[in-house]
Amino acid sequence: MPTIVELPDSVYRRAQQAAQTRGVSVDALISEVLEREVGADPAANQSSHRVNFPLIHSTERGTLDLTGFNFDDLLA
Repeated sequence: MPTIVELPDSVYRRAQQAAQTRGVSVDALISEVLEREVGADPAANQSSHRVNFPLIHSTERGTLDLTGFNFDDLLA
């Protein structure tokens, strides 16, 4: 169904870049995003969010001693 949607210029430019990166049109990208947000079961949508874990750097290559590490600091 043809629909007119007004987007801020900055959002549209980012959509163009994302569509180009994926090799699809802006229309296809917008349809994909909307389908993911409103077309799927809300419970299924919650489980598909990407989780970013914190990085913990080690001073020695290949090892990481977490003895005594306070994981609560990561959540603060």
